[in-house]
Amino acid sequence: MTRRYVFPDIHGCIQTLQFTFEKIIRPDKSDHVYFTGDFINKGPDSKGVLDYVFSLIEQGYQVHAVRGNHEQLLLNALEDESKVNDFLVKGGLDTLESFSSASVTEIPEHYIRFMDELPYFIELEDYFIVHAGFNFAAPDPFKDLDSMLYIRDFSIDPATVNYKRIIHGHYALPLEEILYNLIERKSYALNIDNGCVYTHREGMGNLFVLNLDDLSYHIQPCLDEHNYEDSVSKRRYYKDNG
Repeated sequence: MTRRYVFPDIHGCIQTLQFTFEKIIRPDKSDHVYFTGDFINKGPDSKGVLDYVFSLIEQGYQVHAVRGNHEQLLLNALEDESKVNDFLVKGGLDTLESFSSASVTEIPEHYIRFMDELPYFIELEDYFIVHAGFNFAAPDPFKDLDSMLYIRDFSIDPATVNYKRIIHGHYALPLEEILYNLIERKSYALNIDNGCVYTHREGMGNLFVLNLDDLSYHIQPCLDEHNYEDSVSKRRYYKDNG
């Protein structure tokens, strides 16, 4: 029986992703694995995460992903030099380090092409998967691209999404809140981002993987060695002096 799993924002946490995929979830190649975007920035090895996703696709795994705002930040930086600093201070410095690159223009083309080809949402027979959510106040929520990358706290019109649940990430929630929304509230829109990279924040620092078929889940504590506070300090220094 084919299974479906959703991984939220990875943010460069390659060891956590690899361990969870290979040792815990262990999907068959007939299963479908979805990602809510934000593969890059903030964490220790964005290049490693992308390389691992590429390897899964090459091995024949059914991997699907939507674009996150951090992928968009990189694409924006490549299109407009004035937006490079915005990318760097929001975790892009960590991404460049993982590529051993001094500039966004040095990141190899096939990584950029992959990010540029990511869709903004995926519709399944019973779910929508999107990075941040939908703006139901817009004339057409499925054309409001910025909202799909950045929106928070949106009110849902279930009829607009054919009464399908929306699975998303984008901003980290404490584990207790994710479980409450999943089990007690049975929310139409379910944020499964537990902030894997935020190991310093109470109630966070886990990779929360959801099985879409039976709503079972796995909570994997972050395995990546990464001092997020040092990373933040480095970005602040760059913002003030870069």
